[in-house]
Amino acid sequence: MSAKYYKEKHLQATRYKIENVIRQQDFLSRHRWKVIAAGIVFSFWAPTYTQGHYSSKRMSILEKTDYTYLKLVMLCASVYMVLCILYHLSSRYQDKKKLKELKKLEKRLEKEISELD
Repeated sequence: MSAKYYKEKHLQATRYKIENVIRQQDFLSRHRWKVIAAGIVFSFWAPTYTQGHYSSKRMSILEKTDYTYLKLVMLCASVYMVLCILYHLSSRYQDKKKLKELKKLEKRLEKEISELD
């Protein structure tokens, strides 16, 4: 088998990787309702969460602080939104970086294959 064959296979695999990165972009946008539902559940559940068994002396955030349940729900929702925004921005940056590298590799492989012809 020739070097051209292997380069063509590498080019094909690179194109599949590009398609996968493009298809998997914007997770939060594609699963918007699931992310919102998870945020609502987290926001209402987190203030009352205690580690361990119910018979232990561990207290929830609600019991430890002077805040009302509603204020803690709003705080948890805010934390969840900030984490979602950070995840969205970092994944967008990483996807762009990965696409840029893969497209550069694709161009280089196309050039090398055309030089072998």
